[in-house]
Amino acid sequence: MKKYFSSLNILSPEELNRMDPFLTVRDIKKGDFLIQANHICKEIVFIKSGVLRSYFTDNDGIETINCITFEGEMMAAFSSFIKQTPTDENIQAIIDTKVEALQKADLEYLYQTSAEWQKLGRILTEMQYLKLEERIISFQKDDATKRYQLLEKNNSEYIKHIPLHYIASYLGISTRHLTRIRKSIL
Repeated sequence: MKKYFSSLNILSPEELNRMDPFLTVRDIKKGDFLIQANHICKEIVFIKSGVLRSYFTDNDGIETINCITFEGEMMAAFSSFIKQTPTDENIQAIIDTKVEALQKADLEYLYQTSAEWQKLGRILTEMQYLKLEERIISFQKDDATKRYQLLEKNNSEYIKHIPLHYIASYLGISTRHLTRIRKSIL
């Protein structure tokens, strides 16, 4: 997380070091949850290695994946994290995953005591918004083949570890359609 924050060129080295006492590292085993529906998200994590998926379950028990997050990215149940209300989403490790976590209370403390940290928070929020907007626009203008190719291009080392039905759900298509797409681009 520190290296990632440093790359944004917002925090001075002194400000960056202020987070050291608040960072915790933990392993999330494949299939275990970072957070489950109806809980309040109290932390934001940076994925050091591994893959997390965020999904919702409808009234019929059907899972819909809205986000797959890879090494080098931030993850949280963001609405719950911001509003401190129970989330509707589940965040689960697809493979063994190592994360660095920063608790909301500690992050709020950093925001309250530093303009640089406030700026970082704003920039991170803007980045998450842009990522969401890009995904929405991609669903509106790109076909499933293009969305799959982009996912594969950016995350090729992890794609082979993600079950096809997860990828299909993330792309908004059936597993059968995904299989046809994969065969057509080989």
